[in-house]
Amino acid sequence: FLLVLTSLAFAATWHTAPIVIGIGAIAGLILALIISFTRSANPVLIGLYALCEGAFLGSLSGMMEAQFPNIVLQAVTATFGCFFAVLALYHVKVLQATPVFVKVLSAAIMGICMLYLVNFVSSLCGHPMGFLSSNSTLSIGVSIAIVVIASLSFVIDFAAIDSAVEQGVGSGQAWRFAFCLLVGLVWLYMELLRLLAKLSSRR
Repeated sequence: FLLVLTSLAFAATWHTAPIVIGIGAIAGLILALIISFTRSANPVLIGLYALCEGAFLGSLSGMMEAQFPNIVLQAVTATFGCFFAVLALYHVKVLQATPVFVKVLSAAIMGICMLYLVNFVSSLCGHPMGFLSSNSTLSIGVSIAIVVIASLSFVIDFAAIDSAVEQGVGSGQAWRFAFCLLVGLVWLYMELLRLLAKLSSRR
């Protein structure tokens, strides 16, 4: 259901004004923080988050598609390809959410968040970090590493869902798990879109 909402908002904002990107991103971030810190499973809040992210991604993707034809289809295909690949590896227990795995991955995700925050502040000062925004070999390598980390983050979500099912957690929590998966898909799609844009710009 959340993917449907996101997809509808995505289609509705395709090729809209760039301001939609900022509005959708800010609204989505605020809703994500509220849902995360309050540990809410409110379907209305989570549904609004899906709509905001869909609007943000739709407008952003429209701009990227105009610059790099077919990049959106490639990014969407790669996103779900990574998702189902990780799900398959988790199902056959090749990937497991061991305590060490969770600690290392959580630390990596926190590091990425700090890196993005520093880059955002640097960009406001007119000095963005080149290894994040350029199309250099180093920048592409960093993007590939982030894509791998974003993909592996689903292992933690899958393990949490399995644990909840085993403990008989109420069905109301399904909305929260769906929210977590959507956050991961949005993040992975954005990183793949960025990586493909870097690769396309080198041709």
